[in-house]
Amino acid sequence: MESVVISVRIKSAVKRKLEEEGIDVQNEVRMFLNQRASQLELKEAIDRMEEIIRTKSKPSKRGFAVRSIREDRDAAH
Repeated sequence: MESVVISVRIKSAVKRKLEEEGIDVQNEVRMFLNQRASQLELKEAIDRMEEIIRTKSKPSKRGFAVRSIREDRDAAH
């Protein structure tokens, strides 16, 4: 997988505080950006699925839910 270099400027006090707490700043930034990209991909997939549902699905016939629930209850006894 191809990679690129990015540069982020933060206050030295922030970097110092993070390092004092044992946090690897580069790794934290890398993990955050990877996670954010995954979230965006997931959102895009959900949006595509919702569009498919909106355009391809038909509403159920009137009374379908009531009949289905009644059938399930009757089958359980």
